[in-house]
Amino acid sequence: METMPLSRLATFIRRVFALNLPEPVWVSAELAQVNESRGHTWLTLVEKGENEAGIIAQLEAVIWSGKLKRIHKLHGLRLTRGVLQEGMSVRLQVSTSFHERYGLRLIVEDLDPEHTLGNLERRRQATLEALSRDGILDRNARQPLPPAPQRLAVISADTAAGWSDFRRQLAENGYGYSFTADLYSAALQGQQTTEEITTRLRQIGRRKAEYDLIVIVRGGGGKTDLAAFDDEALCRAVADAPLPVIVGIGHEIDITVLDRVVHRSLKTPTAVAAYLIDALLQTETRLLNLGRRIAATATALLHGETSSLDRKAIAIHQTGTAVLEAGHLRTAAQRKELHYLVRHQLERAGDRVRQQSMLLNALRPETTLARGYALVSQEGRILTSPDKAVPGKVEVRLRDGKLVLRRD
Repeated sequence: METMPLSRLATFIRRVFALNLPEPVWVSAELAQVNESRGHTWLTLVEKGENEAGIIAQLEAVIWSGKLKRIHKLHGLRLTRGVLQEGMSVRLQVSTSFHERYGLRLIVEDLDPEHTLGNLERRRQATLEALSRDGILDRNARQPLPPAPQRLAVISADTAAGWSDFRRQLAENGYGYSFTADLYSAALQGQQTTEEITTRLRQIGRRKAEYDLIVIVRGGGGKTDLAAFDDEALCRAVADAPLPVIVGIGHEIDITVLDRVVHRSLKTPTAVAAYLIDALLQTETRLLNLGRRIAATATALLHGETSSLDRKAIAIHQTGTAVLEAGHLRTAAQRKELHYLVRHQLERAGDRVRQQSMLLNALRPETTLARGYALVSQEGRILTSPDKAVPGKVEVRLRDGKLVLRRD
């Protein structure tokens, strides 16, 4: 068997490509890597198996700077840049270039933005259907929004113009309202968007007591720039967020699945800031109106109670006067009756005293002696019987004096 040099084999392969693929062809693939260098764009194209099972084909491609300018002019700079992002499904017109030393490379001649947009729309619809089937499209919207949302957890890129606009709008509100906005920096475009935002949501969840709601803001972008916000995993994470989520991701017309699953979607970061300021203004207005109603009600109640108290005071005065007059009459009658009773009792007591005095006077020894009786005593003892007397002196007391006798 003949043995050929490597260069000869490489030349043969180059001729095979040149003969069999003389004209550009359209291919569909996924952009695994996108890099820019010196104005050229280098691509890694892959094809994956069913259900993302693995890569079944992979080739390198390049868009030369001159061709890239023509493509930008043909399809628009923003749209082209949106299509040429890692993870995008693309349809490219390519020609083959095989070099004996550097191998096979595809040269991109043109691209089909509609193919990418169509795939994005199909993915968007698939995500909507999956979330609707699981009943979580309105889960975040059902969370109550605080009446005064001032403590904000903000997911945005730290260099994004949308984040700067949002902060400035809050700080320069004309009502003097105070907001705290903690930034949780994350990619808002490209393949890292889902992973970084879901990570930030978990971090916020661990500190949910510190915040009133979550805000996601970014600057403007086209359909392809917003493609990450149709990702099912990302939208599920936002729907299950522990706090109400408000987004302002800079679109004017296109609605992403993320807009559908959050508590409220607004067009721009400044619109989100204006909404929050207005929420505080409405709350303040309600509180002021409530305060005025309370004051008016209190004044009316006070006036009514004052009138009632005046009427009661008059009634009490009238009743008191009548009671006092009746009391005076009862007191006068009772005083008169008491005077009579006291006098009567004193008269009866005087009679009893006189009777007792007469009785005591009648019982006095002097009274008895005045009637002719005598008291006989011996040695200080009253003698009531002759048998009790002993020989010696015996004293006889009469009304007008004493007699001393001797008993033998």
